[in-house]
Amino acid sequence: MECHPEGVSYVSGTIRSHVSANMATDGMWRVCHRWLARSGNSRQVPTVNDRTRVAARAASAVLASVVLALPPVARGAFVCKPPGGSTIIRDDLPRECASVEIREMNPDGSLKRIIPPPRTTEQRKAEEEEHRRKLECLQQNEARKHGDEVLLKRYPMEDDLIVARDRALANEKARIDQQNQRLKELERTRAHLEDEKASYKGRQMPDAMKAAFEANDSGMAAAEQKIELINSAMRQIAEKFDADLKRYGELVKGTAKLPCQLED
Repeated sequence: MECHPEGVSYVSGTIRSHVSANMATDGMWRVCHRWLARSGNSRQVPTVNDRTRVAARAASAVLASVVLALPPVARGAFVCKPPGGSTIIRDDLPRECASVEIREMNPDGSLKRIIPPPRTTEQRKAEEEEHRRKLECLQQNEARKHGDEVLLKRYPMEDDLIVARDRALANEKARIDQQNQRLKELERTRAHLEDEKASYKGRQMPDAMKAAFEANDSGMAAAEQKIELINSAMRQIAEKFDADLKRYGELVKGTAKLPCQLED
C-alpha cells in the first residue's frame, strides 16, 4: 500500500485497485491520514466528506473485499521518509529508505516497531568505546567487591585490623634495627682500619687493607640502602592499612561506594 495526497494504491500479486477519495478500511485510512498530516500535507489529506461520496463507495467496497482476504500481517504498513523525498507508506520495506529510520505500523495505525538505519563507522566506534568503558567499569567494581569480601573475612573486627597493622609495622622496624646494628659494626671495623692505616703513614698500604676499606664502604652503602627501602615499605604498609581501615568503617556503616558508576 502506498499513500499519496490524491489517494491510496494497493498492490498484491496481480490485483491492483486505486481509490482516489476513500480508504478501503478504517485502519488503513487512519495510517495514511496520520502520516500524511505529519509530513506537512495536511491540506491534501482526503476529508471525511470526500470519503462519503457516492461515486467512491463502489470502489471502496471492491478494495475492502480484497484487503480483508489478505493475511493480517499484510495489512500493516512501513512508514519512512527518504532523504530529499516525501513520506512513504508501503506494505513492504521501501528500498528508498535503506539509509533512514523505518517505522512499522499496526493495522490500527499504532506503532509496532522502529527499524533503525544502518550504523555509521563513527557510531560503531562510539559503541565499541562505550562497551569497552562499561567492561572496564564492571571489572573495577568486581575487583572492589572481591577485595571487600576478603577484608571482612580476614578481619572480623576493626581492632583485628589495627593489630595486624601494628604487627606489620613492627616487623619492618625490626629489620631497620638489624641494619642499624650492621652499620654500627661496620663503623667499628672502619675505626680499626683507620688506626691501622695511620701506622702506614708515608708508606703504601697493603693490598689486603685496601680491599678491607673497599668492603667496608660497600657494606655501609648496602646497609643504608636497605634502611631506605624498608622505610619506603613501611610508608606503603601504613598507607595500605589506613585505606583498609577507612574502607572497613564504610562497609560497617553501609556507606561504601563502588569505584565506578555505570549509567543506565
